[in-house]
Amino acid sequence: MRKILFAACAVAMVVSGCGADDDTGDLSSTTIELPTTAPQSAAGPVEVDQTFSGSTVALGLGQLLLVRLPQNPDDTESWSPVNIERGVLAPEPPQADGASTLWPFRGVGPGTSTIQFVYGPASQPPIEPGPEFILTVRVA
Repeated sequence: MRKILFAACAVAMVVSGCGADDDTGDLSSTTIELPTTAPQSAAGPVEVDQTFSGSTVALGLGQLLLVRLPQNPDDTESWSPVNIERGVLAPEPPQADGASTLWPFRGVGPGTSTIQFVYGPASQPPIEPGPEFILTVRVA
């Protein structure tokens, strides 16, 4: 009989939530704010260079993509982005280090985006087809 009474008490404590949980807050009034930009990813940045042109890379949401393109500081020509689709990737300010320019992009939304750069005069769009860099990026 004691075993049955003990088992009944144990079940009653589990069903009633036997702890001292005094949280009686109303969840119906809870507000959740969604981020307007993707947070930084725990995964490290993905760095690509000219050899990746024409390929596809995968990023996690919030992960950073670094596109490193060669740059001659004495040259009047430079790489310029010509096709950056918004919504999947967000460009960040480029950084030049003399021998190259680093173009950072952050994955801010799921989807696929293509980025394109052309090499030509810095002051105007290229007249003749020249070197280009095209990369497809999948953000998940």
